[in-house]
Amino acid sequence: MFEFNQLLTDNTQYLRLPISQSTQEKAWEQEQNHSNAISRHNSYLNYVSVHTLRDWFTDDLAEAETIHKPEVYPSEGSLPSIWEVVNGAAIKLDKKRIVLIPCETSDLEDFSVPQEWVDIPEWAGDYYLAIQVNLEPEEDECWIEVCGFTTHRYLKKLGKYNRNERIYTMTLDNLIQDLAVMEITLPLKRQEEIPVIPNLSEVEAKKLLDFFGDSSIYSPRLRVNDVTFDKWAALLVNDSWRQQLYERRMGKLVTSPTLVTDLRKWLQSILDSVDEIWQDYEAIFAPVKPVAVRGAIFAPVESIAVRGKNDDEPASQDAIASVIRLLQPNYSEYDRRHAAGVLGKIAVGNSDAIKALTQLLYTAQDDETRWQAAFSLGKIDPGNPQAGIKRARLIDLGVQLGGHKVALIVRIMPQANGRIRVVLKVEPSSGNKLPPNLKLSVLSESGETIPGLEVCARNNESGQIDKSYRDKEMTLDFTPPPGTQFRVKVILNELNFIHDFLV
Repeated sequence: MFEFNQLLTDNTQYLRLPISQSTQEKAWEQEQNHSNAISRHNSYLNYVSVHTLRDWFTDDLAEAETIHKPEVYPSEGSLPSIWEVVNGAAIKLDKKRIVLIPCETSDLEDFSVPQEWVDIPEWAGDYYLAIQVNLEPEEDECWIEVCGFTTHRYLKKLGKYNRNERIYTMTLDNLIQDLAVMEITLPLKRQEEIPVIPNLSEVEAKKLLDFFGDSSIYSPRLRVNDVTFDKWAALLVNDSWRQQLYERRMGKLVTSPTLVTDLRKWLQSILDSVDEIWQDYEAIFAPVKPVAVRGAIFAPVESIAVRGKNDDEPASQDAIASVIRLLQPNYSEYDRRHAAGVLGKIAVGNSDAIKALTQLLYTAQDDETRWQAAFSLGKIDPGNPQAGIKRARLIDLGVQLGGHKVALIVRIMPQANGRIRVVLKVEPSSGNKLPPNLKLSVLSESGETIPGLEVCARNNESGQIDKSYRDKEMTLDFTPPPGTQFRVKVILNELNFIHDFLV
């Protein structure tokens, strides 16, 4: 088995292993893949520690037939997402997990283990090694030193728990310094029973990802007043969510493709937990203020529009009738569209308004007027088979937009043969211009871009995206067959937002 004693130096009682130059170079490369100086430093220490010790275990066990090759745990690819937010690494040796907690030589006073490595069942170790890392200017003088170990059982019983720092701490005197003891006790059970971490809903995970994805929060795990440990642990132990958290903090915004929105439920006014992230269009974009129009007959429309916005008192039947008259074909499409919007505010449940808006769907000359009629019909008669829905959700593209946000807008309207017409659009949420190179795409369920369903914002000669392009061409309009699942993707440089839909 392990020949610990063969590696003890003359001037120390601890196991000391040199860090190879190639390991140092790879650790430096890995260090660059983190969002802040603390994470980068921890990444370097963890990388040289886990790979140096794993290589030593591998060499020592080369001729052993009964023990599997030591492996980095949970996996090599998962290490960056862990080291972005938590110090520590683990090696899997047969069925045992050996957790390494490294620090630099001058920093080791007590042995402190992050709670994640103790109270998450999937991460908890059987043994915990205190690792000192010596980083000298000369590469051939760099080494790691195992200063002792403890077991999960002793750590839970003897360790002092600090809630604010979420760590278990033991004095160095309580560590077992004779590593041969670990070799002898490997077959024994050295782990206390650990309660199962409660499940976290997709909606809760989304909120946590939005919050902790901000890389200015250096230590999300220490925000004890913002999130319980159980919720933090549930987010962290999920490989997909943890990877999303890492990518967000690295400037890559990813929304889980597992959040699938059923658009037919929107038409039926059925909302589930996934839809909590979508809002009515007006909740993000303030309604356009009434505009003065020609003729005395339009005066009631303006007063009704204002009252419909600010007064809970329903409009009178006469007032509603005066607005309905403006839907007739002898008025301009602008006036008809404006009147349809007013009815959506003041005529909830009114049968005459429902009938008039339904007729407007078939008589309007302008596509936007038909859409407005469908949206207003959906507001005053929810669940109407001809009603349309217009919803939006904010997308935070971080520093790429100087802290501003854009919104993805989804408009849907029933069509013949059970189909649903879908219009997608991206707009700035606060009057700002869309950035160049912003791309809107529709992908198949397998992730391939659907031909003809991709647009990219381009600059004009002045270097700006003109208003007509923003309003018209950053739009995708299609009618997928019933039962189709598609994916909407918004991309800006290295950032991307994804959401799945079902029709």
